[in-house]
Amino acid sequence: MVLNGIITFSSVFLLLFQGVTSLRDVKLLVEPSTVIKGGTAALICSRDMQGALLYSVKWYRGNHEFFRYTPNEKPDLKVFGLPGIYVDMNRSNGTQVLLRRLELGLSGNFSCEVTADAPYFATQITTKFIDVIALPTLLPVLVTDKDRYQPGEMLRANCTSPPGRPAANLTVFINEEPIRASETSLQPFENGLLTAKVNVEVKVTPELFPGGRLRVACYATVYDVYNQSAKLDFLTPETDPRPERITLGGGTSKCVLNWLLLLFLFFLPMMVMGEDYGLLSGDFLDIPYTYYDEESEENAIISLVGG
Repeated sequence: MVLNGIITFSSVFLLLFQGVTSLRDVKLLVEPSTVIKGGTAALICSRDMQGALLYSVKWYRGNHEFFRYTPNEKPDLKVFGLPGIYVDMNRSNGTQVLLRRLELGLSGNFSCEVTADAPYFATQITTKFIDVIALPTLLPVLVTDKDRYQPGEMLRANCTSPPGRPAANLTVFINEEPIRASETSLQPFENGLLTAKVNVEVKVTPELFPGGRLRVACYATVYDVYNQSAKLDFLTPETDPRPERITLGGGTSKCVLNWLLLLFLFFLPMMVMGEDYGLLSGDFLDIPYTYYDEESEENAIISLVGG
């Protein structure tokens, strides 16, 4: 009697133990785990049945079932309507589900539930988070409070990211060294998007101009799928051209006028000599005497040329 009891207990124990371990290693792989708005994601559900028969595989978004595979039913694939979820039936089966046209509102937990068939009906479920994002469509905008800086002044810069979700992570660099932000903010935009802003302040020193150039750069990143930047360069006062050094268009006409006057003065002695020749011919009684000073001529030339 005792032996029969031991055999019966062992049989029940082995049956239960086999039932518990007939299904194991249920895993859900989401590829990619971060989906750009309007993109596609594959949910791959793997398991080790340990020789047991498969009863069903179910996929959930949160607590809502949207797809099921039951090999003993016809049809074996079923879709349950859930707003925003579009199942590609041509590429979905008992192992994977392909979702298309994912929208921002679908970010959240997705689960795969596997159940073994009778007599065990063991069930395991696993969950993964899918993040649906909207990338900025433009480059970040970087501005400074001045267009040139002298050592000792404060350089103030602002960087703004275009709208996206999540908001881009902004970092300002000076000569490839990150600068701690003095102020950061997030601002809501339409359709649930966000813009990010960051302000920095740094005192300008001569050491910030290696090779005669100071570079301010702003990098905007979203995970590993978006990386854009904006850059501004500032030159040292010795190499940066000053506005007053730029020649205006009116300077050309002034230069031409000076040269014409110079030519006139060059030919002036010849004209005087011509008049002297006329005097020698006997006409000097009717012409008043003109005094010519060579030093005065040279002074006039220097004055007109601008020396």
